[in-house]
Amino acid sequence: MKQKTIQQLNQLNRHFYQNIAADFAASRNYSWQGWEKLIKFLPQKKLEVLDIACGNARWADFLSEKEVTCAYLGLDNSAELLNFAKKDLKLINFDLIANYLENGTINWPVKNKFDLVVAFGLSHHLPSQKLRQDFIRSLAALVKPDGLIVLSNWQFAREERFKKNILNIEKIKKNKKINIFQRFKLKKLLKNLEKDDYLLDWRRWQKNKARPAVYRYCHFLSEKEMKELIKNSSLKLLDSFFADGKSRSLNQYFLLKKKG
Repeated sequence: MKQKTIQQLNQLNRHFYQNIAADFAASRNYSWQGWEKLIKFLPQKKLEVLDIACGNARWADFLSEKEVTCAYLGLDNSAELLNFAKKDLKLINFDLIANYLENGTINWPVKNKFDLVVAFGLSHHLPSQKLRQDFIRSLAALVKPDGLIVLSNWQFAREERFKKNILNIEKIKKNKKINIFQRFKLKKLLKNLEKDDYLLDWRRWQKNKARPAVYRYCHFLSEKEMKELIKNSSLKLLDSFFADGKSRSLNQYFLLKKKG
């Protein structure tokens, strides 16, 4: 994928979360079922935790509820979502993709290493196989030798109810909220997408007719693709499972550690 396309898709997602931050935070004010399964894997000590793409920092709230003692740091590229996190948390506004495009690699804004690194619902927003691979590889530098990495991938393409959210050329033509400039831009983005890439709307937001049309870029990460990305890194797979949503399979979780 061309860098220009990656940049445009990142801008699309930044605009999306800027617009729907309040609605999104309201719909993400609870813990996920899959998180309950993670507790048994956590070391019984005070943890240094890095939460990548933390949003409104629900994970920090969950750890507190479970009485897990930790020093928490959250990263997110949405200042709007970070505003919904508790004010006493340590948070950094960090745009992973913009950083990657500028440097050709991901330069994380942290120097220390962590006992636990999590990234829930981030991987599907990373445009291009190369960026996803570089992201997975970069995680090894963030954890201590015995540290744990937990990633979750949204399985939207496996759920029938999300098919209506997928944008295509016909939907662009019929949507009166999309102006001529947006039509041209969205059509061009659709043509430049790779295999298993999609643009999705936000139905909860769209119910209000006065609101503008907003879309986000999402990539469907299959189990096969994810395991290939892990294989081509210095990480090893400890465990994986499906959880969350009515189907109990809305997200797929991967627990990783450094090899050796």
